[in-house]
Amino acid sequence: MKIWRALKQDILIISLFFISSIIVIGSFLYYFWALNDFSYFILLFSSLLATAIFFYFIIYKSYRQEKKLKNDLSSKAVFINFSLFLLAFFLFISLILNLSGASSESAIISPWHFIPDYFYFLLFAFLFLIFASFYFNSYFSKALIVLTYFLFFSISFFVYKIAFGYDQLLHQRALSEILQFGFISPKTFYYIGQYSLEFFLVKTLPLKLEFISRSLVPVLSALFIPLSFFKVFKDKINFNYYYLLILLLLLPFSIFTYTVPQNLAFLFLTILIIFSLDKDFISERKNYIFLFALALAAFFVHPLAGIPAVIFIFILFLLNLKSPQQSFWQRIFRKENKVEVIKKILIVASYIAQIFILPILLFFVGGKLDWPQIGFQFLIPKFLGQENVYLNFVYFLFFNRFYFFLILFLIGIYFFFKKNGKGKNKESWSNIYLYNFLALFLSYILSLFVSFPFLSAIDKNSYSQRVLVISLLFLIPVFLNLFLEIIERVKKQEKSFKFYSFFFLLLFLLSSLYLNYPRKDNYFNSRGFSVSSSDFEVVKLIEDIKINDNYIVLANQQVGAAAIKELGFKRYYDGWLYYSVQTGGLFYDYYLKMLEKPNRELMEELLSQVEADNAYLVVNDYWWAYERIINEMKVEADNYYQTSDGKVSVFHFDFVK
Repeated sequence: MKIWRALKQDILIISLFFISSIIVIGSFLYYFWALNDFSYFILLFSSLLATAIFFYFIIYKSYRQEKKLKNDLSSKAVFINFSLFLLAFFLFISLILNLSGASSESAIISPWHFIPDYFYFLLFAFLFLIFASFYFNSYFSKALIVLTYFLFFSISFFVYKIAFGYDQLLHQRALSEILQFGFISPKTFYYIGQYSLEFFLVKTLPLKLEFISRSLVPVLSALFIPLSFFKVFKDKINFNYYYLLILLLLLPFSIFTYTVPQNLAFLFLTILIIFSLDKDFISERKNYIFLFALALAAFFVHPLAGIPAVIFIFILFLLNLKSPQQSFWQRIFRKENKVEVIKKILIVASYIAQIFILPILLFFVGGKLDWPQIGFQFLIPKFLGQENVYLNFVYFLFFNRFYFFLILFLIGIYFFFKKNGKGKNKESWSNIYLYNFLALFLSYILSLFVSFPFLSAIDKNSYSQRVLVISLLFLIPVFLNLFLEIIERVKKQEKSFKFYSFFFLLLFLLSSLYLNYPRKDNYFNSRGFSVSSSDFEVVKLIEDIKINDNYIVLANQQVGAAAIKELGFKRYYDGWLYYSVQTGGLFYDYYLKMLEKPNRELMEELLSQVEADNAYLVVNDYWWAYERIINEMKVEADNYYQTSDGKVSVFHFDFVK
């Protein structure tokens, strides 16, 4: 039947539209009502109805069967392909089991400390089989690419048993509150897109909230990024494009390795950019309903990525909007059509908005105008020799990444315009990505002048760094063309050159995987520890020993995240949660002062300021000068406790009158 053929052919677009509908409709339900059992059925029915209407009028009515590329293989080739797939799948299962075995509830600074060394050899063998499958033009190449993406994106999901970073626990608690009460007060304008999707999944699937929250971005990224490329390049798929998708893993991909709203919004923006690469797809006006749905989904998940997505789609729509034909007199006097003039004005205005709107938005979330502190150490080339040969090679690439990126960018721009600078659509199709990158890069420069006083020195540039990431996502088409050019040129070389290229590609892929996750070695220390079971134990201990509810807790943000996950957003003092959860907040500033020089009077000063009468101070054993701190703190505190076999110390300061 035609309807089933249309459904099978465009199942990816339908799935993405359905997910976008859940996010958009769920966000409206949340803002104007609540997310509860009754609204779940409204959300389910509305999303299915919207998707059914979209499928019937946009896809089914204009259905054209795609040409299937022939892949006639001999029985010997089929046997080889199936054998390679079985071996690769066996290695994939072995790698997953190794990652599962490395799962830990400890305070993790780097997942690589928990993963056995032979994992890299297994991964090397797996990638070798992947490339062998490409060489034999395997039927299973697409599936193997998805498995490869899942491996690269899911390290943190397997190793960090509790959560990757404290943000995940905060969002899990927020969704728990929504599941219990229907909303959290005050209703925020951001994040709710992710909460709506997770709410729907929790209500629909027999899976725990924690599992869904931790796996959402890695799983969706591993599925939808390669599948979107397959859809866009459906008429060109050959082993060149299979290699291309693997080469993309050489680019930074850490934003797809763990679930937070910003990363989910980045994913929707990435998918949007991928689909915009299909000139035939964007030339049909009806397809902008799908593209706009993706942009809206990104907006409701996180406006910082959603606003550039909406502007990008608007520009893309204008560029592909056909203007009325000029009249005879307009052609004679070479006058531009009024519609064409308005279109150009709107495009220019959109690029200007792309530059200024994000820095302005940062002021609405607490930013203050300030002169940026920019270091130029990254401009100094580094040559290393402190570690083994492989790590020296990895960090040579990492510390000189600015120059490597600049070289690749310039070469990529050359090949991009060489390829796309021909033909009728060169202005409307190729320049849009570079212009959006330049506009958003200028936006990044402006956002450096927006400071957040309530954040620590480490986190002050976090928002501007996100704007930089958004701008770099628009360079995906540039790097696609560059990698394709490299593949074409390597194909023409001698076998020995191909072998060395293949060997170095495997090394680059392993290096990329290593660099995209937190690390602690002789060259680099990611510093931040994950939330551990010890943090939950100390929260429980404080609840058991508390003398009343008028207390505050000074601790690192991991303990604060555990408290929020267990107890919720229970109590505030002068706008600050009673647990210090924010690096740079009032409580955290006093926490650092107390650790530097324990002083009972300093604690009394803080308590009188926030009108609490007792406090607990928590120190984890991984804190610098831990022994000195606990010895000096014992003298100042009224009571002293330990938990988790001495891994965490708790000091009670009692000023109850």
